[in-house]
Amino acid sequence: MPRRLPRCKVVTWFSALLLLALSFTAARIYVAFHLSDKYNLEGEAGNSSAEFLKEFVWPSNEPIVELALEIAKKPKIPPLLSNMRSIDESKLPYKCGIIFFYHIACTGGASMNHWLGKQVKHNGPHTSYWTSWGRHDGRERKFIDGMNNQTKKIGPNEWRVVHAHGYSYFPNASEAYLYQWREEVESQGCAFVVTTMLRDAIGHTISQTKGMIKPNLTLDEFMSHLEPENYNQRGIFERGAFVTQLDYLLYNMGPRNEYNATKEEKVRRAVELLQRHFDVLLLSDYDRFTDIIHKITGWSPTTMKQANVFGGDLNYSYAELQKIKHLTEANGDTMFIDAVKHLYYGHLEHLVS
Repeated sequence: MPRRLPRCKVVTWFSALLLLALSFTAARIYVAFHLSDKYNLEGEAGNSSAEFLKEFVWPSNEPIVELALEIAKKPKIPPLLSNMRSIDESKLPYKCGIIFFYHIACTGGASMNHWLGKQVKHNGPHTSYWTSWGRHDGRERKFIDGMNNQTKKIGPNEWRVVHAHGYSYFPNASEAYLYQWREEVESQGCAFVVTTMLRDAIGHTISQTKGMIKPNLTLDEFMSHLEPENYNQRGIFERGAFVTQLDYLLYNMGPRNEYNATKEEKVRRAVELLQRHFDVLLLSDYDRFTDIIHKITGWSPTTMKQANVFGGDLNYSYAELQKIKHLTEANGDTMFIDAVKHLYYGHLEHLVS
């Protein structure tokens, strides 16, 4: 006779599988629920206060205000796989274009930037590299002016690498330019490829703490701008001693969250920016990044070497690590990276050998 499992074991296995399925479903609902704009996925703004509109709508005194007003009218994008930007493998490699690398600090961006710069040497005279960044206000205007030149008169077989870093470009307020630059590049029959790299949220905060060594700050001083009571303060708390990934994607190194948006609103807006504009988005996967860029451009394959590696020690007590974890979560970064994993894990997998 065939061997049968005892009824108690069958029930136990069935219960375990049911619990696993419910847990997975609950996780997907949780992410989608928290990314919606006040839990509304139909595109209507759930918070129409003047403060929210100022936070996420283009300033009225900028030169391309008409385009910006059109963008402000666009419906909110639900966080669905079908809304992500995609790359048509049948058209690869693209013959010409711009690789726009948005470099977020402490994500391995220095290694990526060096690798992109080396592509100029490896791939001949039709490949160039340009950057304009600094550590002071006013840099964005210079970057935008330079970028406006970069998008013009691209040769039929030319690739241009653009590196955006500190103070150079503020995606939340300056989103309109990404539409403008893409339209201009694609009108020439070339590709506009926007890319960035992210990493584990708490690991990123821990990596940033190496910045408190030189000014000799305590952990409390270094992270004070993330404390709830300082969340929307001005002065020394306006920017803080460092910038998390979520804040960097929205505000770069400018004033953070000036109008006190909730962390859910910040995450929804950040994912909206990613889905509207970023073609290649990865989490600490540098080999995959080089593979995808090689396929997009047709460049000769080269490996990426590590750069700007911290060689010191970072030692923290359990209480300090708990504080890092708590404040990273309170700022919205943990939710943000969870959403990215949910939406982008396996995305563009068909481009990897």
